[in-house]
Amino acid sequence: MFVGGLNWDTDEESLRRYFGQFGPVASCTVMRDGASGRSRGFAFVTFSDPKSVNAVMVREHFLDGKIIDPKRAIPRPEPVSYTHLTLPTICSV
Repeated sequence: MFVGGLNWDTDEESLRRYFGQFGPVASCTVMRDGASGRSRGFAFVTFSDPKSVNAVMVREHFLDGKIIDPKRAIPRPEPVSYTHLTLPTICSV
């Protein structure tokens, strides 16, 4: 799941504890600025059982003093790497 609207102080532990009430959390990652390390205000949460997402979606959520906005996330496919691709020669000069 994508979780937007996070408090700047929300960390992985509080996120895991909150969403754990809906089912086992396989992973959670608060996205942070690479230079400052400060939260960017959103995170990704993955449940062990995808059905847990349904339980999350039916109510409003409040964490660390803010209303948060969880949404279903669809994983992006891994980008294709063309570094080892060999193309045939069409014509030679």
